Amino acid sequence: MALGLAVRLAFVLIKQSQVVLRTSDNYWYHMQAKLVADGRGFLDPFLLRNAGIEAPGAQHPPGFVLFLTVLDLLGIDTPQGQRIAMTFVGTASILVIALLARRLASPRVGIVAAFLAALYPNLWINDGMLLVETVYILAIAVTLLLTYRYLERPRWGDLAGLSAALTVAAMTRPESLVLFGVVVTPLVLTRTSLRWSQRWAQLAVAAIVPIAAFAPWVTYNLARFDSPVTISTGAGQTLAAGYCDSTFSGRLVGWYDVQCVLDRWDGEPGEDPTVRDAALRRGALDYLSEHRGEMPRVMAIRVGRVWHLYGAEQSLGLDGWIESRSGGVPSGDRTVVAGALWSYFALVPLAVAGGIVLWRRRVPIWPLMVQPALVTVVAAMTFGITRYRAGAEITLVVLAAVAIVAAVEWVLRSRAVPSGPDQHTRGVTTDGDRTSGT
Repeated sequence: MALGLAVRLAFVLIKQSQVVLRTSDNYWYHMQAKLVADGRGFLDPFLLRNAGIEAPGAQHPPGFVLFLTVLDLLGIDTPQGQRIAMTFVGTASILVIALLARRLASPRVGIVAAFLAALYPNLWINDGMLLVETVYILAIAVTLLLTYRYLERPRWGDLAGLSAALTVAAMTRPESLVLFGVVVTPLVLTRTSLRWSQRWAQLAVAAIVPIAAFAPWVTYNLARFDSPVTISTGAGQTLAAGYCDSTFSGRLVGWYDVQCVLDRWDGEPGEDPTVRDAALRRGALDYLSEHRGEMPRVMAIRVGRVWHLYGAEQSLGLDGWIESRSGGVPSGDRTVVAGALWSYFALVPLAVAGGIVLWRRRVPIWPLMVQPALVTVVAAMTFGITRYRAGAEITLVVLAAVAIVAAVEWVLRSRAVPSGPDQHTRGVTTDGDRTSGT
């Protein structure tokens, strides 16, 4: 953890210290948190800056904004100060990933997983970007750890903690709500050690946590917008950015293009965001209906992009320039993103081997595979960008650690000198014949 914190702080202090937030999501999160901390509510920071209009904003779920609001209230109110705070959140993930790997395999695997989590660029890059992925990774790691604890023994506390961690994940990345249906529900209902009444009671408890967490946000939005907003008003924008000519057949095929959003919306500044979201969503779906025959190819490219099976060389520029994953002011320096790419390529085959090892040991690996599956589905439906893979990076690190330790232990066993009662009679039976198996 000390090593991981040092790496994260070095990235933030050396590469990110001169970054100025301007137009991306990190500006939205930082400035909206400042508005909330000042008592002005969840306003649209872009409209306030560009047009001086105080309009309600719910382009993203509230989770990360609330986290930054707490930092603001504690006096950590600059982008760089908040980036430094995020390095400690990222460091906490190292501990949780280590505990997860230890529970799945052994303490030795836990140590190796911690080492990988400390150094793996696709984990620590997020800490310097001031985006939701750092909190999301920690929440998913806690979710996985408590899932395996619950699999061993279905305790109420672990289930409540699992539901709370998953709620935090959903408050930052909305697609995580799907996991309540594909993970929590079957996890609880298949516990044969519990009576059916206990299973339904536990399922009710698991459902209460996200409902209680999202209820204030939904109620608050009912008074602000023309239409109900349960999570955010960003779905239409996301679809609009991925469903247009440049992302279906152009240079950015399978990626996103912000210009597509601007081209589809010519409404007045300050117009209700739910109206804008609905219009953008309709435009994207209309485009899809006209280009339905191209969809299988585009979806395959999107999935290829998110897993770096398509356009890996191009992704260095896109990740470094547009997504600012290279660190510092966007430039041609690809050192950081190149390191992230090649370390990813190194972990993938190890992760596959680690999955086989756990499968042969009859360790349930389906909870680990849920995140890669979710990443694949989300990319296929929207676009394939590297940071969408954040939750699946945990799976790669843990399974790679399993494979590394298994390989080392196999080598040590193969080199071990067979032991016996007498060094001089090793491999010989009492009647003088050599044994073939010793």
